[in-house]
Amino acid sequence: MATNTRTAENASVRPQWLFCGTDKTGTDHVYNTVTDSVVAVAPDGHREHVADLSEASIDEWMAFVAQKRGWADRRLFETFGDALAARVSRV
Repeated sequence: MATNTRTAENASVRPQWLFCGTDKTGTDHVYNTVTDSVVAVAPDGHREHVADLSEASIDEWMAFVAQKRGWADRRLFETFGDALAARVSRV
């Protein structure tokens, strides 16, 4: 049975760090694919929050931020269609 466990050894399949975007308060959100956590970095460069996603998905985190703060510049989407719709709505 295959597992979805990420380790530093298999991180070459995708980057270890993915930039999720910047919320409307100016906080950047960066997803660590190896540790399955999100780091929120305040506009002054200080770490504002670290969220452990071991019991949630990155998609749930993205939706949470959208609901609580909104996205000023969203870069990570659940589907290609969502990414395309967001791009079209900016034009």
